[in-house]
Amino acid sequence: MPSLARSVIVYRSAAMETAVRLADRVAQSDAGALILGESGTGKGMLAELIHRHGARRDRPFVTVSCANIPAELFESELFGHERGSHTDAHARKPGRFEAADGGTLFLDGVESLTPAHQAKLLRVLQEKSFERLGGVETVRVDVRVLASSRDDLPTQVSAGTFREDLYYRLNVVTVRVPPLRERPDDVVPLALHFLKELRAAYRRGPKRISADARRAMRAYPWPGNVRELMNAIEAAIVVAEGEVVEAVHLPLQHGGPVEQLVVSAAGRSLSLEAVERMYIGEVLRLTRGNKSRAAAILGISRKTLMIKTRRYESEGEPH
Repeated sequence: MPSLARSVIVYRSAAMETAVRLADRVAQSDAGALILGESGTGKGMLAELIHRHGARRDRPFVTVSCANIPAELFESELFGHERGSHTDAHARKPGRFEAADGGTLFLDGVESLTPAHQAKLLRVLQEKSFERLGGVETVRVDVRVLASSRDDLPTQVSAGTFREDLYYRLNVVTVRVPPLRERPDDVVPLALHFLKELRAAYRRGPKRISADARRAMRAYPWPGNVRELMNAIEAAIVVAEGEVVEAVHLPLQHGGPVEQLVVSAAGRSLSLEAVERMYIGEVLRLTRGNKSRAAAILGISRKTLMIKTRRYESEGEPH
């Protein structure tokens, strides 16, 4: 059976190595698992890889986004319904548990389940059977259940907002996916992976990432984690000219070069003209003095940029 570590997961960090090795051991068993991690860390991808590398890989992998199911449709979606059980039930409909029979059911975002839904889910996990909404026939299923949640699920258990018995039923093994800020060694490899994939999809775009851009990415905290990094690389492909992604092409919203510049300028009480001078200088630095590329990023003509830089050079540095 192929190792999960040799799959499409891109990482170099020891923190991610620990998570992947544990997930690999889960895949080789038939145990359930609770995958903890912040939004955007790739919990769903890891769950699907556990399924693909397990004994049930030839059977269905069914995902349930718990947060996106309206409360009134929860039972119908998970357990199915009989004809006439509610207004829109024009025929019998199997639920997600039946669809996943023999395979894996992935409950994404279990922390969003209401107390009533937690109780219904616990009963099914304990008895491995249920009745469709509006029905009396007992339906038995053989399903491996994987679940995901934000890191704060244990806190919810302590606070009494998530059932402790359900938590332990789901939490046979805990796999924690570390946030990207805890594994900076993975940022550049992931960025290069996304650059290659997205460049192929767009059939255009830069081929390399500059040293400045790499430093900016490693320093950035990535609150949106891997999903945000992928979106940033896609944005860079759209806006960049030439073959190199520069730091200025990356939409880093917290702590990037532009924000650092503004904070510095505000602290020094500089005028708007002085801030403009600093910003133009930063863009020129990031583009390695390429005035055509800098002008495109700034949204001005190359001639206007030349006039501004000559004036700034004659006036000296802002104080």
